Amino acid sequence: MFSHDDDADAARYIDFIVTLGGDGTILHVNSLFRKSIPPVVCFNLGSLGFLTPFNIDAYDHVLDNAIRGNFVLTLRMRLYVRVYRNGGPMGHGIEVMNEVVVDRGPSPSIVFLHCFCNDRWITDIQADGIILATSTGSTAYSLSAGGSMVHPIVPGILMTPIAPHTLSFRPIVLPDSAKIRLQVPP
Repeated sequence: MFSHDDDADAARYIDFIVTLGGDGTILHVNSLFRKSIPPVVCFNLGSLGFLTPFNIDAYDHVLDNAIRGNFVLTLRMRLYVRVYRNGGPMGHGIEVMNEVVVDRGPSPSIVFLHCFCNDRWITDIQADGIILATSTGSTAYSLSAGGSMVHPIVPGILMTPIAPHTLSFRPIVLPDSAKIRLQVPP
């Protein structure tokens, strides 16, 4: 049985993972690994399949190629997320493959956040929330909120407001090296 404590050594004993399902199945497999993820061979049994390129009818050919090492590997970026309160971290950080959403929750009020990129103030956010998405996550909630679709090999972080209160704040793509800080004003 595999556990989170074993994931640092996963590459030593897992050649590849096979998923049967849709994008949610891949996201679930991704959540099982805190660090590196073994290659994933994804068969689409879902309805959309942005992340699942293989048709189940071709499983024998696809798996034969995977076993022989005859495949192209697409690396996917993940976002590292950590929540702080009163200047200190709350728990440990996590890595996510799709997106991070900061929203108003059950509150009827809009969210007001200071937004910094690489420790430089870039804007104040007044909206129902904000989505920070990887290129992989660009086809999920970010797209529904008006963000762009970004090819998975394009290294970037999409910042997409959810129902912004101002017309001047539009979706933006930041470099994948950007360190983004969202801060609730005092």
